[in-house]
Order: sequence, then C-alpha cells, then structure tokens
Amino acid sequence: MRAEYEIRLAEAQEEAAQIREKAKVQGEVIIAEARDAATAESARITETARVQIAAERVQAVNKLKTEVGTLATTLAGKIVGEALEDDERSRRTVDRFLADLESQQVSS
Repeated sequence: MRAEYEIRLAEAQEEAAQIREKAKVQGEVIIAEARDAATAESARITETARVQIAAERVQAVNKLKTEVGTLATTLAGKIVGEALEDDERSRRTVDRFLADLESQQVSS
C-alpha cells in the first residue's frame, strides 16, 4: 500500500513538473510574441510619424514659398515703383527670387 502511494506521489510530482515546464515554455512563447508585436508596432508608429513629419515639412516649405513670393512681389513693386499686376511677370519674378534664395541656401 505504501509502495503504491509512493508510486502515485512520484507520478503526480512528475506530472506537476511537466505541467510547470509546459507553462514555462508557453509563457516564454507568449512573451516573445508580445515582444515581437510591440517591436512591429513601434516600427509602424515610427514610420508613420516620419512620413507625417516629411509631409508637414513639405507643406510648411510650400506655404513659406508662397508667403515669401507674395512679400517679394510687394517689395519688388515698391522698390521698382510700380505694382506687379501682370500675373505672368509676377510669377516669373517670384520664381526667380525663390530660385536665387534656394541656391543661396544650398551654398551655405
């Protein structure tokens, strides 16, 4: 009777050890999957932010170009003493000014 009890106890202990080992392995798998998912999500968020920042930068540069062009046209008109009302002439003046400005920035 005692021998049978000891055998059952040993079997129960072995089964408990196997259950603990299986749970440990499953826990490690869950942790690895969560880590991989977090890494992928982090990369996705970073890429989304990078794209958004680049788009906002382009938008800001374009807005500044428009504002600088308007200011340059107004200033040029005051300097020359006439209004640059001809749209084509005004556009060429602004484009030339912006090209000069960009070439100066590249040289710096």
